[in-house]
Amino acid sequence: MECVREQDIVDAIASGRWPHAGDPSLETHAAACEICRDVVTVAVALREDEFCARHEINAARLPSAGLVWWRATIRARAEATRVAERPLTVAQGIAGACAVGLACGLAGIAWQSVQRFQRVGEIIASLDASTMQLASASAVTLQRALPLVLGLGACLLIAPLAIYFVLSDD
Repeated sequence: MECVREQDIVDAIASGRWPHAGDPSLETHAAACEICRDVVTVAVALREDEFCARHEINAARLPSAGLVWWRATIRARAEATRVAERPLTVAQGIAGACAVGLACGLAGIAWQSVQRFQRVGEIIASLDASTMQLASASAVTLQRALPLVLGLGACLLIAPLAIYFVLSDD
């Protein structure tokens, strides 16, 4: 099944003259002939696809050789930096573990000191009866507040170290 005007329609579409090909009889024939109507549908779709493909190629140009080289150089430097940072990261981890161990040791020593301060409270309580209220108030203060103060002090010492390790990955 062929039509004698089929090639004329394909030529008009390929040259970009369709649907205003200059020959109105060609348009009326394409509307009336089933074969030519199918040819118009397919050829117009292919023409539009070709047009879109050409514009995409023009929009996505390859970068210049200098730009590709520059990016590769930057990437190589970044990789070399990461390789050089690995031993430093390990050393920081070891230092952090040592700091935590030291903090735990200091907490143990501080706990023993707290027990000694409780004995001081007992000595204050053994003073004469007129200072009994002062002694009980100071003993309560030493027993309750000193561990809290030591805990807050430890947090103040450990917090900057923790913040440093959290932010050092940047």
